[in-house]
Amino acid sequence: MSHAFRLTPLLSIALAAAAAAAPAQKPKPVAPAPRPPVQNEVKGQGQLAGGNGQFGAIYSLQNGFNFTILSARYTLEPFIAYETLMAGADQKLLILDIAVKNARKEDNWLNIEGMFTLVDDKGQLYPGGNLALQSRGSTDASLTLRPGQGAGQPELKDPLRVGFAIPANARIVKIMLNRPRLGKQEEVVRYFIAGASQAEAGEAGDPHNSIAPLPEEARDPTDPSGAVALEEGKGTPGAYLASGYFDIRLDGFAYSSEPLLGGNAPDEGKKYAVATVTVKNLTNTNLSMFDVTGGDQPLYEISDSDGEREKPAGYRKAKRDEDPEHEFKHGDEYTFRVIFTLPKDTTAKKLVLGAGRAHKWAFDVSGAK
Repeated sequence: MSHAFRLTPLLSIALAAAAAAAPAQKPKPVAPAPRPPVQNEVKGQGQLAGGNGQFGAIYSLQNGFNFTILSARYTLEPFIAYETLMAGADQKLLILDIAVKNARKEDNWLNIEGMFTLVDDKGQLYPGGNLALQSRGSTDASLTLRPGQGAGQPELKDPLRVGFAIPANARIVKIMLNRPRLGKQEEVVRYFIAGASQAEAGEAGDPHNSIAPLPEEARDPTDPSGAVALEEGKGTPGAYLASGYFDIRLDGFAYSSEPLLGGNAPDEGKKYAVATVTVKNLTNTNLSMFDVTGGDQPLYEISDSDGEREKPAGYRKAKRDEDPEHEFKHGDEYTFRVIFTLPKDTTAKKLVLGAGRAHKWAFDVSGAK
């Protein structure tokens, strides 16, 4: 046993020496922990707390008014208010008929600053709005009601309206009333417009909230809602058509070789194309012929059979070789002539009329002689 006892230390030394001489083994690599997926970060304010509204429904608001939107419509006619609105060449108007009643025990002033925001199908916002009580016209924009007094109710026969100027191709999908209802923890009331999709408005449109379309002659037939205006409306001779602050009417179109401009006949190889036009002032503001003709950049234009376009050579009174000069009061009608110069061997195809820098109307005059 003493011999075995002596071998054990020697064996231990030999094993230790062998281990020291052997090459060191590399540790196995550890796979990295998987990264968490990238999260999209959306900055901005969340949706405001609010409820849904319907045209014709009356809501009691925290500002002390009972409020309703009676109806809405698109139009090209001017909106008479303290700041009268007109539809420019690439615009239209949206008009809301509303009614309010003072529910407080003291006088209450209706302040519409920041009260409305329109939202279109592309997500564009249109805050603002001009207020007008029809009986006041353009004289006053403020409205203070006594306790229990109302304004805009149909039985009063004095419409209360809010007007907005918006792009001609905008389709409104939501109207935001930025006033909370009484007894509600909210900031807005949302009117989802009939025909709007959830993707466009955040919720499908309510059939009760229908906006009346533009007149058929003004609207783009590819838009079923009737909200999108044609760049050039389809003009009908003899019919009044809204353009800016005016109604405009084509009374006649003909060719002439008579000396119509300053006693001068058309140049050799030329002829005159003469459009007889009547305009009517639709506003409460006095206007001039400059507002009708548009100055140095008129919308009036003619396209001929060669594809050429011509601007007016001049304007003349209805029956005399004189510059038309007229101050338009409310409701005034005035007839004048727009004179173009064309080559003798061409014919006019399309006539474009438009007051000032407003909406344009195109007329087919290819059958004129």
